Amino acid sequence: MGCLSSSQKEEDVSVALQGQKKLKIVIIGLEGSGKTAILQYLRNRKFTETQPTTGLNVETIQYKSRFYLIFDVGGKVRTLWSHYYENLDGLVFVVDSTNQEKQQEILKELKKLSDDVKTKIVLLIYLNKSDLPNSQFMELGVDIQQSNSDVIMQRCSAKSGEGIWEGIDKMNRLLDHKFQS
Repeated sequence: MGCLSSSQKEEDVSVALQGQKKLKIVIIGLEGSGKTAILQYLRNRKFTETQPTTGLNVETIQYKSRFYLIFDVGGKVRTLWSHYYENLDGLVFVVDSTNQEKQQEILKELKKLSDDVKTKIVLLIYLNKSDLPNSQFMELGVDIQQSNSDVIMQRCSAKSGEGIWEGIDKMNRLLDHKFQS
């Protein structure tokens, strides 16, 4: 992408962006699952070391012809998650696939999620850290598949980027279908 050299071009771009609807996406998951690392990978197109999120990170990301307003809500403030579900287009739930001990806690949060979200959404579940030798596929889908959401499960790695864009592509296809209905 080239650099804008005049204020008129900047105004043209600004007007075009304002006319484009930003899709609201919320990223949640247990602490240490890699939510912020995935958000930073989407933003920077590369891995960035991150610190634990104590509250909220908000970024606008463009992918292909879509703009996403992404809210990354910290895993230690789960009581706040539901405050971001209004007018939601999609939700990303990040799971640390190397942490089998937390599987029951993850299932509990996913069940609560399906109870809290009242409208049909696209739910992308990233099984992060799938590039590590101790990662395992988690059986999470039984209760979720019966919810009012379209569900995608995608293995990924916030470090290598593997699977991240594939998950976004799958989410885009389901969002296209949702908007056509």
